[in-house]
Amino acid sequence: MKKINLLYLKKIFLTLKEFRKTAYHHYGDNISSIPKFIYYSFFNINTFVVVGMDLNKELPNYPLDPEFRVIKPTIEELNKLRDGKNLPREFYYDQIHGVKTCYIAMAGDEIAYIHWIYLKGDYNRFLKLKSDVAELNYNTTLPKFRGKRLQTKMLCYILEDLKKNRFRMAIGVVHSNNPPALKGAFRAGFEEKRKIKTYGPFNKKYSI
Repeated sequence: MKKINLLYLKKIFLTLKEFRKTAYHHYGDNISSIPKFIYYSFFNINTFVVVGMDLNKELPNYPLDPEFRVIKPTIEELNKLRDGKNLPREFYYDQIHGVKTCYIAMAGDEIAYIHWIYLKGDYNRFLKLKSDVAELNYNTTLPKFRGKRLQTKMLCYILEDLKKNRFRMAIGVVHSNNPPALKGAFRAGFEEKRKIKTYGPFNKKYSI
């Protein structure tokens, strides 16, 4: 519990460091984004939806548009991609939680999308993962590339890659007030498994 709370505080610190940028990225490019971000992050009783995909089933096919290519960078390669760029918090979960695996969609030399993968042994706020389960967590599409259903297409790409690597299940945890992310997950074949309520850093963990 102590380790989890320290990581939660570290996340808050990094969020506050880039507070305005993070609020605008999530809630729109205007001043009303800041109170919304404060309320949902620190004061509201939040509901999260756990979604899952059985990788033994036939997977949906939503191919990426030709303009995109996918890379799975090392942390060193990721550092080079981030260098000198004004990127949101979602691009730094190696520094926040110590995770090492992510998928990135590139359009030419531009970053379009990132999605982090959490495995057994990684920090996890909500879940206790088995070795054949991967959690797809903390993702974002940069504003220039929104409206292309990139999340759904990247989810399908990642699911295929996880299946090739003998994972049994993919899991995601999505805030209930994020309908676009939930719709993207459902289009990619995920099904709702349960709901989790939280207040600040406190919540029950579930084995998957």
